[in-house]
Formats: sequence, structure tokens, C-alpha cells
Amino acid sequence: RGRRGVLLPQLLVSAVESAGDAVAVVEGSRSLSYRELDAVSSRWARWLIGRGVGPGDAVVVAVPRSLESVVVLWAVAKSGATFVPVDPGYPAERVQFMVADSGAVLALTVSSVAQVVAEAAGSVPVVAVDEVSVAARVGQLSSRPVSYADRVRSLELSDAAWMIYTSGSTGRPKGVVVSHAGIGGVMSAEREHFGVDGSSRVLHVCSPSFDVSLLELGVGFSAGATVVVAPAGVGGGPDLADVIASQSVSHVFMTPGALGSMDPAGLDDLRVVVVAGESFTPDLVRRWSVPGRRRFFNAYGPTETTILATSSAELVSDAPVVIGSAIAGVGAFVLDERLRPVPEGVVGELYVAGAQVARGYHGRFGLTAARFVADPFTPGGRMYRTGDLVRRGGDGVFEYVGRSDFQVKIRGFRIELGEIDAVLSSVPGVGFAVTVGAALASGESALVSYVVPEAGAVLDPAQVRASVGEVLPGYMVPSSVTVLDEVPLTPVGKVDRAALPAPVFEVAEYRAPRTSVEIAVAEEVAQVLGVERVGLDDSFVDLGGNSLAATRLVARLSARLGYRVAVPVVFEASSVQELAARLDTDTAGAGVGSVVLAARQRPERVPLSLAQQRMWFL
Repeated sequence: RGRRGVLLPQLLVSAVESAGDAVAVVEGSRSLSYRELDAVSSRWARWLIGRGVGPGDAVVVAVPRSLESVVVLWAVAKSGATFVPVDPGYPAERVQFMVADSGAVLALTVSSVAQVVAEAAGSVPVVAVDEVSVAARVGQLSSRPVSYADRVRSLELSDAAWMIYTSGSTGRPKGVVVSHAGIGGVMSAEREHFGVDGSSRVLHVCSPSFDVSLLELGVGFSAGATVVVAPAGVGGGPDLADVIASQSVSHVFMTPGALGSMDPAGLDDLRVVVVAGESFTPDLVRRWSVPGRRRFFNAYGPTETTILATSSAELVSDAPVVIGSAIAGVGAFVLDERLRPVPEGVVGELYVAGAQVARGYHGRFGLTAARFVADPFTPGGRMYRTGDLVRRGGDGVFEYVGRSDFQVKIRGFRIELGEIDAVLSSVPGVGFAVTVGAALASGESALVSYVVPEAGAVLDPAQVRASVGEVLPGYMVPSSVTVLDEVPLTPVGKVDRAALPAPVFEVAEYRAPRTSVEIAVAEEVAQVLGVERVGLDDSFVDLGGNSLAATRLVARLSARLGYRVAVPVVFEASSVQELAARLDTDTAGAGVGSVVLAARQRPERVPLSLAQQRMWFL
């Protein structure tokens, strides 16, 4: 149980020695003791070894989260092969790519999805572990522990323990190859930090394709705790809360999105909540932290750093949300673009070094060289450049600032979406919020937000926008707020931004314009905002209008109506009808009376303005 030099299968072996008869894993009414789990996984490991599978070989595991998936994981680990989790619910093309790219020698699955996996696996052999004849043959093999001598070859710390595919910027997934070298460190450190012991009941809810699932199992088993497997179709909401309550779960590791989908009421046995995978707001801490009864932690770590690299001290309500300090054995540095340390409090990119740094991306040598760089502070060492922007405080604690891919530029302003989410989450009744940048039908970029109400709360999108407008500048106020029952999540529990519904803009019941000015205003608003039809009671702002769109609108209205229209009038009017009424007066918004635009002859040469002269100079 030391911090270093522990092979993945040794985590289970140590628990068998100390807690053999304790319940290791439970799924519904089914359970296995540590001794039983050790025995059945050893039989399957021997079956794999008998097929020539061992260290250096990749084995795809396409088994939905279940007691079987836990057994198969340990069987592959004991054989010394590389565990490659593949969600059978992924599109066939993606499964096909992952199987082929990994170079897998075998794919293990279950009967319910065996045909789907077989179609994607091509020439790679596919075996359903619950197929009666296969299970019968495996049951005849020895259940004694697998030794070094039993394997095809010796298993070393430098060998690959697992390969997990993450999204690539090009749309092509990349396989992160993680060795055994850093596993012992993270499991030991986090087991102690989060207070997991033999009396704990640790929830296993993360998808096997998300590396935090390995933390759930590794921390739980290394402590001799009971791992509670959530049903495969349950990833959040009331159903997951029911599992936590009925199974007396004490520890959970999950994404903020999954946690935010549940109501904490009634989960009296839950003592420790650890979130990872995404940033979140202090409101989530306020909802879930109960001083003296339930502790709340934040953990951080890319897949490329063996699950986790930092973890926080206990977070409390109204305190800053931080990702904590580096865990034991991990080097974490905040550097500038020339790999020089930045001063405390200054934002820089986080680099992670140490035994937990992954070997690299399978078959992607160029990408590996770009992301895994030489460690200038340790001769012969390597660092992983995370791409995450952080600042380090004097106490060594890191504050997550953001990523460039979660920044958007609206009307020339670069905006961190997390800042908007934080304000939205502080609005009474809002339980969870996420904001994205979207392209409107007009071609304009806009901020659109999605909120999930707290239990029993009823949210008015207009009121939510108004509340945000009291805190943030106009360019940061979402053009649309859509209320959802729950946010869509990816298979690994993160917010699935691509699956968020199209933004909903407030459209009033249609009343047709009547006067020539009303018709002009309605038609021009529709044209500028890319809306099919605009009525008298519709609001320019509620339809997604912003200051840039307003500038275009007044230009079109001025040309069409023949007099100057000022931008402020557009925002002062609460509806198309009111805007038309304001324009249909002698003081049409300019504040100096209506001005008839008279055409005059254009000279042959037009002098450059000062701004144009500067552009010419540049």
C-alpha cells in the first residue's frame, strides 16, 4: 500500500489479505466478497493468459457498468494486459475506430450488446463473458492467485495498465496510455485524503470510459471498502439519489453535472462528496456541504496524469472554489509560454510532472511530443502540459481560471463562460447553470444559457436574465435563458454541450403590425435577427438582440424611414409596438428632433477619416 511501486492487480490482492470475507462489490441484490471477487477474476485472468494474452496486449472491454464489468477489469489487470474501456452505446463508427486504433487482440462484452460490438470489432475476436459455455469453461480453471510466473511475461511498472480514449480537437479520439507507475500513489493519497476505510461504501457510477471510475474502484478496493455499483442506465437525478440512499453510500466521486442533477435531501449516510471533471460554482458547495456531517472536495486531473493531479482541502460554502494542491509524488508547475515559472497570483498554464504522467498517446507520436515535454526541473523527467490556466496562491493552492476552448468572443469582448455560470447559479431557485456561445440565425454570436431549477423552484427566464443583468455588464448577459429539467451529460458524466437544445427566445403571442412604421420596425427586426416573423408584442432584446444588432437595426430603420434613429431607443422600448410609437413622433429617438436625410452629390474623391488613415498606416 505504499505510494509508489504498486501494480494495479496488487490493490485487490492487499484487500483480500486484510478483508477477505468483507463485501467487496454489490449491485442490487448481487454481491461478491473480496475472496469471491479474487477467485472469479483469477479464473478469468487464467483464461486470458491461456489465450496468450499478457503485458503489452490491449483488451477491449465493452461491458456496461455492472458487477461483470468490475470482474472483467480485475481479470485483465491480473493477466497483465492493457484494459481498454469502450462504451457499447457509442456510435458504431467510434467503437470501430477505438477497437482498430488500440490494436486490441480481444474484445470482451456481454450477450446483450455482443452483436453490436462484433460488427464494430471487425476481425478482432469478441467473447461474451456471460455466455453459458464460456462461463462454464472459465469456471473449471484454478482460482488461486495469479503469480508473476503464471503470466505470459513479467509485468513491470512501466507496462500499460489502461488506455482510455478522449476527444481529439480534430474529431479523432486519442488513446491515452497510462502505466502502472503512478497508480499506487494516487490511490494511497486519495484514500487517506478522503477518509475511505473498511467501513466505507463507495459509489461506482462513472462510466468505465471515464478514468474516475478507476478511482472509485481503486480507492474502494485498496481500503477494503464496499463498492456499490449503480445500475447501467442510472447516471444522475432522482434514480441515482435513490441508489445512494437505499445502499447507504458514504462516498461519491462524480462530475458537477451529475451531482447537480440530484437533490441532497434525504442522503443522510453520504459523508464525502468529491467532484472532478469540470469547473463548478460555489452554489454547488452550498447545496451539498454540511459542516460536521458531509465534507465536499474538488479534485482535478486530466486523463494524462493518471486520474488526479491535485485535490482540495474540504470546501465550505461561500469560500473560493479551488482545485487544491498537488497530491503526494506529483509535481505541479505554473509556467509561461517559455516554460518559466510565473509569480504567485499570476495566471499561467499548469504543467504536471512525476510518475503519474502517462506514457503518451497511442500511435500519435507528434501529438505526444507536443503535449508531453521535457521537465526543465528534473533531469530526464517529463511533464504534461494540461492546457488549463491556473493561478497559484502563497499556500500552494491552485485556482482554476479556465481554458481557451471555454472562452468566447462576443462583440470584441473575450468572455469566460464560467463567470456567467457563477452568477446564474447565485440566482435564487437556480440549481445548475451552463452557458455556451451560439451562432444565431442572423449570423451573430450570442451567449445562451441553460438552467436547471432547484427542487420545487419555478424559474422565469426573463427574471433570471434580469437578475444576471444586475451583476454583469450588458455584453455578458445571455441573450437567451432556457429552463431544463436536467442537463444532458456525456457518457462520462460531463455536460454534453453538443446535445443542449436550441436556445429558446421569448416570443409573445403574435399580433400583426398595422401602421407603416410598425410594419417597418417588425420587418427590419426580423431581418436583422434572422427571425421568421415578428409581432407587435415581441421584444428586440428577448429575441436575442444585442448592441451590435441594434446598430445594424437603426441603420436599416434610418434608411427606410428617412430620419435618424438612435440606438438607445431600441433598448428603451419594451416591444415592437412601443418602438414604433417612439419612432412615429417628431423626436424619433435622436433627442434633437427628427432629421430628414437629404441626398447630396458624391465627390469624385472622398477624404479618408482619421480612423481610416490609421488603418492605412498600420
